[in-house]
Amino acid sequence: RDVKAYLKYHKQSLSHHHYAFKYDAGDFLKTTFLEIAMNDDSQALLYAIVAFAAYHHAVASGDNKISPFLSYYNRSINMLKTSLETKRPNVTTLLTILQLATIEEFLGDWVNLLGHQRAAHQILTDLYTPMTIMQDETRRKIIGWYIRFDLFAGMMSGGETNLGREWFAVHSDFYTRQTMDRPDDLGAKFEEYFATSRLLATDVALVFAAKTKGTITHEQFSTRIGALETQFEQFHERLSNALTDPSCFVRAFPKAPPPQPEDITDFRDPKFLYAGDYFTMNYVLIDFWAILLMFRYQLTVAQLRQPSAELAEIALNKCKMFEAIQYHEDGPPGAIVGCQASLGIASLFLPKDRKHIDWCRRKYALVEQKGYIYPANLRERMSDLWGEDVTHWWLPNDEGYPDIIRTIREFIQYRAGVPTDAAGADVRDMSGIFREMNVREGEQPIPEDLRGIAIEPDLLDPAGTWASSPEYPGP
Repeated sequence: RDVKAYLKYHKQSLSHHHYAFKYDAGDFLKTTFLEIAMNDDSQALLYAIVAFAAYHHAVASGDNKISPFLSYYNRSINMLKTSLETKRPNVTTLLTILQLATIEEFLGDWVNLLGHQRAAHQILTDLYTPMTIMQDETRRKIIGWYIRFDLFAGMMSGGETNLGREWFAVHSDFYTRQTMDRPDDLGAKFEEYFATSRLLATDVALVFAAKTKGTITHEQFSTRIGALETQFEQFHERLSNALTDPSCFVRAFPKAPPPQPEDITDFRDPKFLYAGDYFTMNYVLIDFWAILLMFRYQLTVAQLRQPSAELAEIALNKCKMFEAIQYHEDGPPGAIVGCQASLGIASLFLPKDRKHIDWCRRKYALVEQKGYIYPANLRERMSDLWGEDVTHWWLPNDEGYPDIIRTIREFIQYRAGVPTDAAGADVRDMSGIFREMNVREGEQPIPEDLRGIAIEPDLLDPAGTWASSPEYPGP
């Protein structure tokens, strides 16, 4: 009965934004994804989906009952382990691991997320090649989902992606051709924009990783940076001219509070937030600005320059979009959750004055109240950056600190493992973002009924095979 209730909740109350997806053409998460889960003999995927729905239901209801979520979560992982020990991994196995990785991300458990990502990489590259991964819609969803985690880990650690560039290029080429075949299809355009952004992000990661490793000369680095500058300019121009009709935008925000002295942006701009069928374009811009911001920042570090005012300008645009989405009354469920990464990156480059710090603290609290928990290491880093202690909670005196988020945090802290290699430590510490930041800036107990539920990070690796991957990012 509860399983059916949570599946109903998944279909009726969750959107792709609850999965941190920017777009879900064809409503995959509520159709094909569920059909695959219902036809899986192991039931690992089914219980992973139910666990995620139970988690979001508990957060939304605020009842502080996380034991149903943890029970389904634990059951899914045990079923997955049994499946891996008895039969060859398949599409359902891969989707299960991606769903579990999404749960780890929402719990703020980035180290275990990295373990799931490695497992997904091994199975993905065993089952498919760049030539076969785009052959049907389910495969295209899988590669898009995996790419997000690959780029996430690369950005956090400051390293390369696990997948080779050819995977990202094939992904981008497919959606470019699709747009040429269907020039009036708005959904096709969105997918092409996202794929282009991902390829740009990959190329940025590759060139700076090569620079760090010393595998390219100064001249080669300069040439590749020049090419990237051109690509960013061309893509920015495309996005700026894509949808310009005034009817595309939200004209008013009737439920927003009146302008306040503590505002840091004018999110009420009537020609800024895309509306209705064009709403996904807001996330296209969020992604592009994030990649541009990291590119500009890494270039500043590589060239030993002080950050320019442009970094703060891009960051403020991201904050403006965050708040516009927050106060837009007709956005999809979970829309603000889809902005969580935008906030995390933008906050690093804002002025460190009282107004901007307080704004960021309120928004970090809002995202966690919606169920996306930031890891303890991020709170520690932001405490150092701001010179204020937010390691416990984002707001003073536990203001707006939901009991369920407190309980989940305590559970994650209780079961937290130590990273087993340099890659895990870099993701945990977000070294890719914070490695040079200090230089540039100048400087309750776990309930008894939960103690038995502790997921070991090596459950997905019964044979120790993931470390044999040719692209395994070992120490």
